[in-house]
Amino acid sequence: MGGEKIDLKPLEENRYELDVRGYSCPYPEVFARRALEKIDSGEILELKLDNKPSCERVPLAVEEEGHECLDVDQLEKALWMIRIRKK
Repeated sequence: MGGEKIDLKPLEENRYELDVRGYSCPYPEVFARRALEKIDSGEILELKLDNKPSCERVPLAVEEEGHECLDVDQLEKALWMIRIRKK
């Protein structure tokens, strides 16, 4: 798992996108945790993914760390976005 390159992309002030499509558990969770370490408190991480089980696992994992899962939206048939506010 050490060689993956996932880019945290700034969208606008205080909002970032992380596209983890193509990855299955536990990778989206791991990448979300790493991304949250790189942004400031109060900022929003928008995680795009195509792995349905991660739609349950990622919110639980980030909330265990004290962050707030704002919502999980299905954008397309096999595409979701999880919005997380870093605490």
